[in-house]
Amino acid sequence: MHPVYEYIVSVAILFLVLSYSFYAVNSVVVNQLTLVKEEQLKDIANRLFDKILYTPGYPIDWGSNIHINESNLIDFGIHASTGDLQKLDINKLNRLIYEYEGIINPLYIPPETVGRLLGIYEDGHWIYGFRLLIKSALNVTIQPLDSDSEVPVKYKVKVIDYVGKDAANALVKGILCAAYIINEGGRDVLKYDYNIARNLTRLDGTTVLKFEKPEVPHQALDAAYALLVTANYYGLQSQGIWTRGQVVNLINIGDYLIVNLSSFWPPSARHVQLTAIEFTTDLDIILNPIINETNGESGKIINKGRFKYRVYKLANPITEDVIFIGLLVIATGQAYLVFASRPRTPIIVDYRSHSFPVAGLKTETIYGLFRISDNTYYAQLTVWRMSE
Repeated sequence: MHPVYEYIVSVAILFLVLSYSFYAVNSVVVNQLTLVKEEQLKDIANRLFDKILYTPGYPIDWGSNIHINESNLIDFGIHASTGDLQKLDINKLNRLIYEYEGIINPLYIPPETVGRLLGIYEDGHWIYGFRLLIKSALNVTIQPLDSDSEVPVKYKVKVIDYVGKDAANALVKGILCAAYIINEGGRDVLKYDYNIARNLTRLDGTTVLKFEKPEVPHQALDAAYALLVTANYYGLQSQGIWTRGQVVNLINIGDYLIVNLSSFWPPSARHVQLTAIEFTTDLDIILNPIINETNGESGKIINKGRFKYRVYKLANPITEDVIFIGLLVIATGQAYLVFASRPRTPIIVDYRSHSFPVAGLKTETIYGLFRISDNTYYAQLTVWRMSE
Protein backbone atom coordinates (compact mmCIF):
# COMPACT_ATOMS: atom_id res chain seq x y z
CA MET A 1 0.00 0.00 0.00
CA HIS A 2 1.17 3.48 -0.75
CA PRO A 3 2.69 5.19 2.34
CA VAL A 4 0.20 8.05 2.11
CA TYR A 5 -2.75 5.66 2.22
CA GLU A 6 -1.19 3.73 5.08
CA TYR A 7 -0.88 6.97 7.04
CA ILE A 8 -4.51 7.94 6.38
CA VAL A 9 -5.77 4.49 7.46
CA SER A 10 -3.63 4.59 10.61
CA VAL A 11 -4.96 8.01 11.56
CA ALA A 12 -8.55 6.88 10.94
CA ILE A 13 -8.10 3.77 13.10
CA LEU A 14 -6.54 5.85 15.88
CA PHE A 15 -9.42 8.33 15.71
CA LEU A 16 -11.98 5.55 15.97
CA VAL A 17 -10.19 3.99 18.95
CA LEU A 18 -9.98 7.34 20.76
CA SER A 19 -13.62 8.17 19.98
CA TYR A 20 -14.82 4.83 21.33
CA SER A 21 -12.68 5.21 24.44
CA PHE A 22 -14.08 8.67 25.10
CA TYR A 23 -17.65 7.43 24.60
CA ALA A 24 -17.12 4.47 26.95
CA VAL A 25 -15.57 6.59 29.69
CA ASN A 26 -18.26 9.27 29.34
CA SER A 27 -21.04 6.67 29.50
CA VAL A 28 -19.63 5.21 32.69
CA VAL A 29 -19.37 8.66 34.29
CA VAL A 30 -22.92 9.64 33.26
CA ASN A 31 -24.36 6.34 34.48
CA GLN A 32 -22.52 6.67 37.77
CA LEU A 33 -23.79 10.23 38.24
CA THR A 34 -27.35 9.16 37.43
CA LEU A 35 -27.09 6.28 39.89
CA VAL A 36 -25.78 8.61 42.59
CA LYS A 37 -28.65 11.04 41.98
CA GLU A 38 -31.21 8.22 42.18
CA GLU A 39 -29.64 6.90 45.36
CA GLN A 40 -29.68 10.40 46.84
CA LEU A 41 -33.36 10.85 45.93
CA LYS A 42 -34.27 7.52 47.53
CA ASP A 43 -32.39 8.43 50.71
CA ILE A 44 -34.12 11.81 50.84
CA ALA A 45 -37.54 10.21 50.28
CA ASN A 46 -36.90 7.73 53.10
CA ARG A 47 -35.77 10.46 55.46
CA LEU A 48 -38.79 12.63 54.65
CA PHE A 49 -41.14 9.67 55.10
CA ASP A 50 -39.66 8.87 58.52
CA LYS A 51 -39.73 12.54 59.54
CA ILE A 52 -43.35 13.10 58.51
CA LEU A 53 -44.92 9.79 59.59
CA TYR A 54 -42.82 8.83 62.62
CA THR A 55 -42.27 12.12 64.47
CA PRO A 56 -44.92 14.28 66.21
CA GLY A 57 -43.60 17.71 65.29
CA TYR A 58 -43.30 20.53 67.80
CA PRO A 59 -45.19 21.64 69.75
CA ILE A 60 -46.30 18.02 70.01
CA ASP A 61 -49.95 19.09 70.39
CA TRP A 62 -49.93 21.33 67.31
CA GLY A 63 -52.84 19.39 65.83
CA SER A 64 -55.30 20.16 68.63
CA ASN A 65 -53.81 23.48 69.78
CA ILE A 66 -55.70 26.15 67.84
CA HIS A 67 -53.12 28.76 68.87
CA ILE A 68 -50.45 27.03 66.76
CA ASN A 69 -50.45 28.20 63.15
CA GLU A 70 -48.10 28.45 60.18
CA SER A 71 -46.16 31.30 61.79
CA ASN A 72 -45.27 29.57 65.06
CA LEU A 73 -45.15 25.87 64.14
CA ILE A 74 -41.56 24.88 64.95
CA ASP A 75 -41.30 21.31 63.65
CA PHE A 76 -43.52 19.15 61.43
CA GLY A 77 -44.68 15.57 61.90
CA ILE A 78 -48.08 13.84 62.05
CA HIS A 79 -47.28 10.97 64.41
CA ALA A 80 -49.30 10.81 67.63
CA SER A 81 -47.39 12.02 70.67
CA THR A 82 -48.50 8.90 72.57
CA GLY A 83 -49.10 5.32 71.50
CA ASP A 84 -47.25 2.86 69.31
CA LEU A 85 -44.91 3.50 66.39
CA GLN A 86 -47.61 3.23 63.69
CA LYS A 87 -50.11 5.62 65.27
CA LEU A 88 -51.06 8.90 63.56
CA ASP A 89 -52.70 11.97 65.10
CA ILE A 90 -56.13 12.66 63.61
CA ASN A 91 -56.06 16.35 64.58
CA LYS A 92 -52.76 16.86 62.74
CA LEU A 93 -54.15 15.16 59.65
CA ASN A 94 -57.23 17.38 59.73
CA ARG A 95 -55.01 20.47 59.59
CA LEU A 96 -53.65 19.33 56.21
CA ILE A 97 -57.11 19.56 54.61
CA TYR A 98 -57.74 22.91 52.91
CA GLU A 99 -61.49 22.69 52.37
CA TYR A 100 -64.41 20.74 53.83
CA GLU A 101 -67.60 20.71 51.74
CA GLY A 102 -67.14 24.29 50.59
CA ILE A 103 -65.90 25.55 53.98
CA ILE A 104 -62.28 26.74 54.14
CA ASN A 105 -60.45 25.13 57.05
CA PRO A 106 -59.38 27.99 59.37
CA LEU A 107 -56.65 25.78 60.91
CA TYR A 108 -55.06 24.75 57.59
CA ILE A 109 -51.26 24.54 57.45
CA PRO A 110 -50.06 25.35 53.89
CA PRO A 111 -47.49 23.07 52.22
CA GLU A 112 -44.97 25.91 51.91
CA THR A 113 -44.75 26.00 55.71
CA VAL A 114 -44.20 22.24 55.82
CA GLY A 115 -41.62 22.44 53.03
CA ARG A 116 -39.69 25.13 54.89
CA LEU A 117 -39.65 23.08 58.11
CA LEU A 118 -38.54 19.98 56.20
CA GLY A 119 -35.77 21.86 54.37
CA ILE A 120 -37.16 21.28 50.86
CA TYR A 121 -38.57 24.79 50.30
CA GLU A 122 -36.23 27.78 50.41
CA ASP A 123 -36.46 31.41 49.29
CA GLY A 124 -39.84 30.89 47.66
CA HIS A 125 -38.74 27.86 45.61
CA TRP A 126 -39.20 24.13 45.95
CA ILE A 127 -35.95 22.12 45.98
CA TYR A 128 -37.89 18.86 46.10
CA GLY A 129 -41.55 18.37 45.32
CA PHE A 130 -43.70 15.97 47.32
CA ARG A 131 -47.15 14.44 47.56
CA LEU A 132 -48.50 12.86 50.76
CA LEU A 133 -51.50 10.59 50.18
CA ILE A 134 -53.26 8.89 53.11
CA LYS A 135 -56.40 6.79 52.66
CA SER A 136 -58.38 4.06 54.39
CA ALA A 137 -56.77 0.62 54.08
CA LEU A 138 -60.20 -0.73 53.11
CA ASN A 139 -62.83 1.02 51.02
CA VAL A 140 -66.28 0.02 52.31
CA THR A 141 -69.32 0.87 50.16
CA ILE A 142 -72.94 0.25 51.16
CA GLN A 143 -76.02 -0.14 48.93
CA PRO A 144 -79.57 -0.68 50.24
CA LEU A 145 -81.28 -3.54 48.38
CA ASP A 146 -84.76 -2.45 49.45
CA SER A 147 -84.30 1.28 48.99
CA ASP A 148 -87.97 1.81 48.09
CA SER A 149 -89.10 0.80 51.56
CA GLU A 150 -89.54 3.35 54.31
CA VAL A 151 -86.75 1.77 56.35
CA PRO A 152 -84.26 -0.37 54.35
CA VAL A 153 -83.21 -3.48 56.31
CA LYS A 154 -81.23 -5.36 53.62
CA TYR A 155 -77.89 -4.00 52.39
CA LYS A 156 -75.15 -5.06 50.00
CA VAL A 157 -71.65 -4.27 51.29
CA LYS A 158 -68.53 -4.21 49.10
CA VAL A 159 -65.00 -4.26 50.55
CA ILE A 160 -61.87 -3.40 48.52
CA ASP A 161 -58.33 -3.17 49.89
CA TYR A 162 -55.93 -0.25 49.41
CA VAL A 163 -54.47 -1.65 46.17
CA GLY A 164 -57.92 -2.06 44.63
CA LYS A 165 -58.38 -5.81 45.09
CA ASP A 166 -61.58 -7.44 46.31
CA ALA A 167 -61.34 -8.33 50.00
CA ALA A 168 -62.59 -11.93 50.08
CA ASN A 169 -63.51 -13.51 53.42
CA ALA A 170 -63.54 -10.17 55.25
CA LEU A 171 -65.61 -10.05 58.43
CA VAL A 172 -68.33 -7.43 58.06
CA LYS A 173 -70.39 -6.18 61.01
CA GLY A 174 -73.13 -3.59 60.77
CA ILE A 175 -75.28 -1.61 63.18
CA LEU A 176 -78.59 -0.23 61.90
CA CYS A 177 -79.54 2.68 64.14
CA ALA A 178 -82.79 4.60 64.49
CA ALA A 179 -82.57 8.02 66.14
CA TYR A 180 -85.75 9.79 67.16
CA ILE A 181 -87.13 12.65 69.28
CA ILE A 182 -89.27 12.15 72.39
CA ASN A 183 -90.87 15.04 74.25
CA GLU A 184 -90.11 14.70 77.96
CA GLY A 185 -91.30 17.37 80.37
CA GLY A 186 -91.76 19.92 77.62
CA ARG A 187 -88.35 19.46 76.03
CA ASP A 188 -87.16 17.39 73.08
CA VAL A 189 -84.84 14.51 73.94
CA LEU A 190 -82.85 12.44 71.43
CA LYS A 191 -83.17 8.65 71.85
CA TYR A 192 -82.09 5.69 69.75
CA ASP A 193 -82.49 1.97 69.12
CA TYR A 194 -80.39 -0.38 67.00
CA ASN A 195 -79.88 -3.90 65.66
CA ILE A 196 -76.67 -5.68 64.62
CA ALA A 197 -75.90 -8.10 61.76
CA ARG A 198 -72.70 -9.92 60.67
CA ASN A 199 -71.49 -11.78 57.60
CA LEU A 200 -68.38 -12.75 55.59
CA THR A 201 -67.59 -11.40 52.12
CA ARG A 202 -67.51 -13.68 49.09
CA LEU A 203 -64.68 -13.95 46.55
CA ASP A 204 -65.81 -10.71 44.89
CA GLY A 205 -65.57 -8.82 48.20
CA THR A 206 -69.35 -8.48 48.62
CA THR A 207 -71.81 -9.65 51.25
CA VAL A 208 -75.40 -8.97 52.30
CA LEU A 209 -76.45 -7.80 55.76
CA LYS A 210 -80.05 -8.36 56.87
CA PHE A 211 -81.44 -6.54 59.90
CA GLU A 212 -84.51 -6.45 62.07
CA LYS A 213 -86.09 -3.01 61.98
CA PRO A 214 -85.12 -0.95 65.07
CA GLU A 215 -88.03 -0.09 67.34
CA VAL A 216 -89.33 3.48 67.37
CA PRO A 217 -92.08 4.39 69.90
CA HIS A 218 -95.36 5.53 68.40
CA GLN A 219 -95.11 8.81 70.31
CA ALA A 220 -91.76 9.68 68.69
CA LEU A 221 -91.91 13.04 66.94
CA ASP A 222 -89.32 12.31 64.26
CA ALA A 223 -87.13 9.31 63.36
CA ALA A 224 -84.14 8.88 61.05
CA TYR A 225 -81.94 5.89 60.21
CA ALA A 226 -78.26 5.22 59.54
CA LEU A 227 -76.17 2.11 58.94
CA LEU A 228 -72.58 1.92 60.16
CA VAL A 229 -70.46 -0.96 58.83
CA THR A 230 -67.03 -2.07 60.02
CA ALA A 231 -64.91 -4.48 57.96
CA ASN A 232 -61.93 -6.49 59.20
CA TYR A 233 -59.67 -8.10 56.61
CA TYR A 234 -56.61 -9.96 57.95
CA GLY A 235 -55.99 -7.28 60.55
CA LEU A 236 -56.92 -4.31 58.34
CA GLN A 237 -59.98 -2.46 59.64
CA SER A 238 -62.09 0.33 58.15
CA GLN A 239 -65.67 1.62 58.27
CA GLY A 240 -68.37 2.89 55.98
CA ILE A 241 -71.70 4.60 56.62
CA TRP A 242 -75.04 4.91 54.84
CA THR A 243 -77.74 7.53 55.43
CA ARG A 244 -80.74 8.72 53.45
CA GLY A 245 -80.20 12.25 52.15
CA GLN A 246 -77.41 14.79 52.73
CA VAL A 247 -79.62 17.71 53.75
CA VAL A 248 -76.70 19.64 55.29
CA ASN A 249 -72.94 19.45 55.13
CA LEU A 250 -71.35 18.58 58.46
CA ILE A 251 -67.67 18.77 59.35
CA ASN A 252 -65.82 18.13 62.58
CA ILE A 253 -62.75 20.12 63.64
CA GLY A 254 -61.52 19.32 67.13
CA ASP A 255 -64.46 19.63 69.54
CA TYR A 256 -66.49 21.72 67.11
CA LEU A 257 -69.14 20.89 64.52
CA ILE A 258 -69.73 23.16 61.55
CA VAL A 259 -73.08 22.78 59.78
CA ASN A 260 -73.41 24.20 56.29
CA LEU A 261 -76.41 24.26 53.95
CA SER A 262 -76.16 21.50 51.33
CA SER A 263 -76.45 22.57 47.69
CA PHE A 264 -77.90 19.17 46.73
CA TRP A 265 -81.23 19.71 48.49
CA PRO A 266 -84.22 22.07 48.06
CA PRO A 267 -83.48 25.49 49.63
CA SER A 268 -85.81 25.14 52.62
CA ALA A 269 -84.86 25.76 56.23
CA ARG A 270 -83.29 22.94 58.27
CA HIS A 271 -83.93 22.42 61.96
CA VAL A 272 -80.95 21.00 63.90
CA GLN A 273 -81.39 18.95 67.08
CA LEU A 274 -78.82 19.99 69.68
CA THR A 275 -77.49 16.55 70.56
CA ALA A 276 -74.75 14.81 68.58
CA ILE A 277 -74.75 11.05 68.05
CA GLU A 278 -71.30 9.40 67.92
CA PHE A 279 -70.28 5.99 66.54
CA THR A 280 -67.04 4.38 67.77
CA THR A 281 -64.78 1.79 66.12
CA ASP A 282 -66.38 -0.85 68.39
CA LEU A 283 -69.85 0.18 67.12
CA ASP A 284 -70.76 1.78 70.43
CA ILE A 285 -73.17 4.74 70.39
CA ILE A 286 -72.58 7.90 72.44
CA LEU A 287 -74.94 10.88 72.81
CA ASN A 288 -73.13 14.17 73.26
CA PRO A 289 -74.97 17.49 73.74
CA ILE A 290 -73.80 20.39 71.59
CA ILE A 291 -73.59 23.91 72.93
CA ASN A 292 -75.47 26.55 70.99
CA GLU A 293 -74.09 29.97 71.85
CA THR A 294 -76.80 31.74 69.87
CA ASN A 295 -79.86 32.66 71.94
CA GLY A 296 -83.29 31.49 70.90
CA GLU A 297 -84.64 29.18 68.23
CA SER A 298 -82.53 30.77 65.48
CA GLY A 299 -79.50 28.87 66.75
CA LYS A 300 -81.10 25.65 65.51
CA ILE A 301 -82.02 26.95 62.07
CA ILE A 302 -79.96 26.63 58.88
CA ASN A 303 -81.24 28.46 55.79
CA LYS A 304 -80.12 30.34 52.69
CA GLY A 305 -80.18 33.69 54.49
CA ARG A 306 -78.06 34.88 57.37
CA PHE A 307 -77.98 31.40 58.97
CA LYS A 308 -76.32 29.57 56.09
CA TYR A 309 -73.95 27.83 58.48
CA ARG A 310 -73.62 27.26 62.22
CA VAL A 311 -70.78 26.40 64.57
CA TYR A 312 -71.53 24.23 67.60
CA LYS A 313 -69.26 23.06 70.39
CA LEU A 314 -69.47 19.56 71.84
CA ALA A 315 -70.29 19.58 75.55
CA ASN A 316 -67.92 16.65 76.13
CA PRO A 317 -64.52 16.30 74.42
CA ILE A 318 -64.61 13.87 71.54
CA THR A 319 -62.68 10.64 72.13
CA GLU A 320 -60.14 9.11 69.77
CA ASP A 321 -62.25 6.03 68.99
CA VAL A 322 -65.15 8.09 67.58
CA ILE A 323 -65.13 7.61 63.81
CA PHE A 324 -68.46 9.20 62.84
CA ILE A 325 -70.29 12.04 64.55
CA GLY A 326 -73.73 13.11 63.41
CA LEU A 327 -76.78 15.27 63.97
CA LEU A 328 -80.49 14.73 63.49
CA VAL A 329 -81.79 17.38 61.09
CA ILE A 330 -85.41 18.08 60.12
CA ALA A 331 -85.94 19.20 56.50
CA THR A 332 -89.24 19.50 54.61
CA GLY A 333 -91.02 17.81 57.51
CA GLN A 334 -88.79 14.72 57.52
CA ALA A 335 -85.93 13.66 59.81
CA TYR A 336 -82.44 12.83 58.53
CA LEU A 337 -79.19 11.74 60.14
CA VAL A 338 -76.13 13.54 58.77
CA PHE A 339 -72.60 12.47 59.71
CA ALA A 340 -69.04 13.76 59.57
CA SER A 341 -66.30 11.14 59.41
CA ARG A 342 -63.23 11.21 61.64
CA PRO A 343 -60.98 11.36 59.73
CA ARG A 344 -62.48 12.16 56.34
CA THR A 345 -62.80 8.97 54.24
CA PRO A 346 -61.89 7.24 52.01
CA ILE A 347 -59.18 9.79 51.06
CA ILE A 348 -58.04 11.41 54.29
CA VAL A 349 -55.21 13.59 53.03
CA ASP A 350 -53.97 14.47 49.55
CA TYR A 351 -51.36 17.07 50.44
CA ARG A 352 -48.60 18.21 48.12
CA SER A 353 -46.30 20.92 46.85
CA HIS A 354 -47.54 23.20 44.08
CA SER A 355 -47.78 20.65 41.25
CA PHE A 356 -47.31 17.07 40.12
CA PRO A 357 -43.92 16.08 38.59
CA VAL A 358 -43.60 16.60 34.84
CA ALA A 359 -43.52 13.55 32.59
CA GLY A 360 -40.17 11.77 32.57
CA LEU A 361 -38.98 13.25 35.86
CA LYS A 362 -37.55 10.71 38.29
CA THR A 363 -39.72 10.12 41.38
CA GLU A 364 -39.33 7.99 44.49
CA THR A 365 -42.31 6.57 46.42
CA ILE A 366 -42.30 5.20 49.97
CA TYR A 367 -45.38 3.70 51.60
CA GLY A 368 -46.58 1.98 54.77
CA LEU A 369 -49.59 1.08 56.93
CA PHE A 370 -50.56 3.14 59.98
CA ARG A 371 -53.33 3.35 62.57
CA ILE A 372 -55.76 5.86 63.99
CA SER A 373 -57.45 4.26 66.99
CA ASP A 374 -58.27 0.69 65.81
CA ASN A 375 -58.55 1.56 62.12
CA THR A 376 -55.87 1.02 59.48
CA TYR A 377 -54.67 3.55 56.89
CA TYR A 378 -52.35 3.43 53.90
CA ALA A 379 -49.79 6.26 53.65
CA GLN A 380 -47.77 7.01 50.52
CA LEU A 381 -45.12 9.71 50.05
CA THR A 382 -43.84 10.56 46.57
CA VAL A 383 -40.77 12.82 46.24
CA TRP A 384 -39.09 14.30 43.17
CA ARG A 385 -36.23 16.70 42.48
CA MET A 386 -37.45 19.97 41.00
CA SER A 387 -34.46 20.30 38.62
CA GLU A 388 -32.10 17.69 37.21
